[in-house]
Amino acid sequence: MAKQLCEREVLPFAAMAAAIKADPGTEVTRETASFVEIQDPKRLMIWTLVKPSGDQPAAYICRRVVQEDGQVKIHLSAECVGRTLNCDGVIGRILSEQNRAMAPLRR
Repeated sequence: MAKQLCEREVLPFAAMAAAIKADPGTEVTRETASFVEIQDPKRLMIWTLVKPSGDQPAAYICRRVVQEDGQVKIHLSAECVGRTLNCDGVIGRILSEQNRAMAPLRR
């Protein structure tokens, strides 16, 4: 059975990015040489897709806004494709970079 991430089949990088971008209402909010960030306001999701490079596998992070027990929460899920040996390091680096970028907005 294929891996799933946020109700979507996990695919190689180019296919995954194309599939998410093809959904009506999605918008690429940032794209660099190493990653793509896509918002899906209809499903209340933000995707960060990191391109594979050298020993680094492709890595996908999905953030989904949900309501639980009357509270709004953000569920974060992540998955790597390819050599998953370095997966935790890739995911950790992305999250710390994004936290640093968001820090000024939390003040």
